[in-house]
Parts: sequence; structure tokens; C-alpha cells
Amino acid sequence: MGKLKKGAGALDGGIVKLSDGSVQLSNGLHDGVGKIPDYDKQQRDQRTEVMADPVKLASQAMHKAPNYGTGFAPYFIPLSLWVGAMVAYMLIAPLNRRALAAGASAWRIALAGWLPVAAIGLLQIAALMSVLHFGLGLEMERTAGTLGYLALASCCFTAIVQWLNAKFGAAGRILVLALLMLQLTSAGGTYPVQTSPAFFNAIHPYLPMSYVVDGLRRLITGGDLGVVWQGCAVLAAFTAGALALTALSARHKQVWSLDRLHPELSL
Repeated sequence: MGKLKKGAGALDGGIVKLSDGSVQLSNGLHDGVGKIPDYDKQQRDQRTEVMADPVKLASQAMHKAPNYGTGFAPYFIPLSLWVGAMVAYMLIAPLNRRALAAGASAWRIALAGWLPVAAIGLLQIAALMSVLHFGLGLEMERTAGTLGYLALASCCFTAIVQWLNAKFGAAGRILVLALLMLQLTSAGGTYPVQTSPAFFNAIHPYLPMSYVVDGLRRLITGGDLGVVWQGCAVLAAFTAGALALTALSARHKQVWSLDRLHPELSL
């Protein structure tokens, strides 16, 4: 009976605590109901979209070309300059035969064969850019920089084409065309070079047109000029190297032989 009495007292105290806890729970649930947000249909649809697609890709064009032609201009402009140099050396001899026979300095002979075609290249740039700007409406973010960069590119192209023609003769024209094909496929002018086969990715950094295309994109549509300055250094190195090789070829051609005086077959 004593244990029953004590247990009844403990039960009575527990019932009181349970009653107080029930009141506290009721009050908490009431307050919680008031804090539940009441979204309208637009807010519910927005949150449903977030739950269904929590990650979204956002893209922004930093220097967008205004039209299709402007985007392709950095690719076709150096192509025209290379073709211009190639055609010029079909009409003009890369090395003057009279200067070779007279024993002139090799550097003088190389420069005498390069400067006239380089001047023609500058005239080609003036005509080309005049038609593109005034006739077709090409707008350039940095006009003076574009013209200067094209002048350097034209000098580089003419020096390379001159050396190939001076070194290999008629076969050099085929090599000039083959080198053009390699540059067109590895310059990344139409699609990013990373999407091209591994071979073109491998030769991309070693051809001059790759730097011309990348530099013209920054000069025409805007962007960081670091690539442009790098391209200037590379093009200048190509120009100096090609002229040095042409001078070396001129020195070798100053040694005359019977085959050169009376070739069995001339083209």
C-alpha cells in the first residue's frame, strides 16, 4: 500500500508535467504555423524550378563580333596577304640574277628581292582594308593597331615565301601552297583549334598565321593585347629568320656551276 501511494503521487506529478508540456507544444505549433510562408503561384513556380533544376549555366560574351563577317575577317585577311605574296613571287624573282653574278653582298641581294614585294604587300593592305571598312562596313576596335599588325604580318609572309622560292626554286611554289594549307587548318580561324585533330593542335604554335589570326581578333573586336604583343615578337622573329635563310641561299647561289649555267630542264 505504501509503494502504491508513492507511485500514485509520482503519477500525479507526471500528469501535471505532461499537461504543461502539451500546452507548450500547442503554443509552439501555433507560432510555427504563423511563420510558414504563404507563397503565391509565381513564387511557387519559381521555387519548383529551382528544386527541379538547381544548377544553371550562365554565359556572357565579353567582346562579341557584331556580325558574321567581322568574326571571319581575322581568318580571311591573312589568307589574302599570303596569297598576295605567293602571286607576287610568281612574277618577281626572289633573288636578282645580275646581283648574284656581280658578287653583291648576300644580305643586299636578299633585301633587294624582299623590299619590292613587301611594299606591294603594304599597298595590298591599304586596298584591302579600304574595301572592307568603307565598302563592307568592317568596324575595328583598334584601327591603327590593326593596320600596323597587318603590315608586320605581310612583311613576315613575304619573307617566308621569298625564302622558299629562293631555296627550292620551282618546287618552292608547291611548298608555299602546302604551307598555306597547313596554316589554314591549324590557325583556328573557323573553329577552335582544340576541336581539330591532334596533328593540327601540335603544329598550331609553330606557324605564323596562328598568331596573326589570334592578334587580329583582339584588335578588331577588342580584348587583352598580350596575345598581340606576343604575336609581334613571333612575326618579327619569323621575318628575321626567313631573311637570314634567304641571304644564306643567295650566298650559296653565288657559286656557279655548269648545271646552273645550262640547265637540262628549266621551268
